[in-house]
Amino acid sequence: MTAAGFAALSYTQIKGVKVVGELGTQYATSTRNYIGLARPYQAMSGLAELSLQVELIRIADAGQDMLRAVVGLESACSYRATRPDGSQIYFTAQVNSLMNGSFTSGSIAEQKCNMAVLSKVIEVD
Repeated sequence: MTAAGFAALSYTQIKGVKVVGELGTQYATSTRNYIGLARPYQAMSGLAELSLQVELIRIADAGQDMLRAVVGLESACSYRATRPDGSQIYFTAQVNSLMNGSFTSGSIAEQKCNMAVLSKVIEVD
């Protein structure tokens, strides 16, 4: 999907986001060994597997309810992350886990969500 395609979608804000992990474009490599070369080399072979961890403070929120509803679904959802400077990041991902925090005073209201990013990450300034 293109940036325009992602921008045309409607999104529901997920409130209570505490931390969003690293997100960007990373390529996998494979070893290439051509006849006549002195040694093999590493070449890009496609997008690498990418997962994103999001830490939340569990609150009553429509966005968090939607996030909980898609845990483990085969289909992927599109997401938009907005940086403080207003630039945006778009991607498609499956939510493969949503874990509750430990039962301590500092983390009982926390949740950690893990997403498998399935699309190219598109950044728009």
